[in-house]
Amino acid sequence: MALAPSNIDPDHLVLYAYKPSAVAAGIFMGIFGVATVAHIFYLPKLRQCFFIPMILGGIMETGGLYGRFWGHSDQNNFKAYVLQALLLTPAPIFLAATMYMTLGRVIVALDSDEDHTLIRPRWLSKIFVMFDIICFLVQIGGIGMQCSTSASLQKTGRTVTVIGLVLQLVIFAYFIIVALVFHRRINARPTPISVHHTVHWVRHLRVMYVTSVLVLIRNIFRIAEYVEGADGPTGHSEVYLYIFDSALMAGLMWAFVIVHPGRLLRAIKKLKNRCSLEKAEGESLVSQQGAHEQMGA
Repeated sequence: MALAPSNIDPDHLVLYAYKPSAVAAGIFMGIFGVATVAHIFYLPKLRQCFFIPMILGGIMETGGLYGRFWGHSDQNNFKAYVLQALLLTPAPIFLAATMYMTLGRVIVALDSDEDHTLIRPRWLSKIFVMFDIICFLVQIGGIGMQCSTSASLQKTGRTVTVIGLVLQLVIFAYFIIVALVFHRRINARPTPISVHHTVHWVRHLRVMYVTSVLVLIRNIFRIAEYVEGADGPTGHSEVYLYIFDSALMAGLMWAFVIVHPGRLLRAIKKLKNRCSLEKAEGESLVSQQGAHEQMGA
C-alpha cells in the first residue's frame, strides 16, 4: 500500500520543525526491542497469553521509532512520517490492555468477590479492553485523516485523535480508581489466599500504580501536543517526545519485565493446587481411618 498520496510534492513537504535524531531513535529502538524480546521469552515460560498485547505494543513502539530513524536521512519522507505516527500514538493502548487484564486476573486469582470491586471481577477485563479497542479505532481514524493533503481533513483528524486520547485518559483514570478501591477493600476483608506469606500481590499492585501514572502523564502530553499543533513548543523539539512518551512507555515495559504478574499468578496457582492436594489427601486419610475403625468394631 502506498502511504504517500501521489499529488504530494516532496520538494515543498514540511513534516518536522526539526531534524529527527537518529541516535535517540536508535537508542530507544534498542530499549523497546530488548524489552519486547524479554516479554516474548516469558510468554511460553509463564504461559500468560494475556501479555500478547504488551508484546504487540512493544513491536509498535519499535516500528514507530524506526520511522523516526528513517526520517532522519530524509525529512520529507512521508512514508516514514506516517509509519511513526500510526504506530507511536496508539501503541500504549496495547500496553494498557495488558494492565487491564492483569488486574482482572489478579482479582480473580485472589478469590475476591463482587464486594471487593467496583466491577464484577469476571467482567472487569472485558469491559476495559472493549473501551480500549474503541480508543484504538478512534485514534487510528484520526491519525488516518491527518495523513491527508486536505487542511480541513487534517484539522478534523487532530480533533478526532484528541477525542480518542481524552477518552483513553478518562478510562485509565477510572481503572486506577478501580484498583485502589480493590486494594482498600481486600485489606479490610482479606481472602485466605491474599494473606498467605508466599503471595506477594501488593508488590504487583504498586508496580501497576507507578506504571499507571506513567500512562497518564504520557496521555496528557499527547493531548497537549495535538491541541498545540505544529506551532506549539512540543512540535518544535522532539526531546519532549522522548521524555514524555518513549521514556515513560519504556519504563512501563521494563517494570513488567522485572516484576512480571505471571510469576504471581503461577505462584497462586501452585498454592491452590497444593492446598487441593493436601485437602484430598486429608479426606482420604480420614476415610481410611474410618474404614479401619469399622473393621475393628
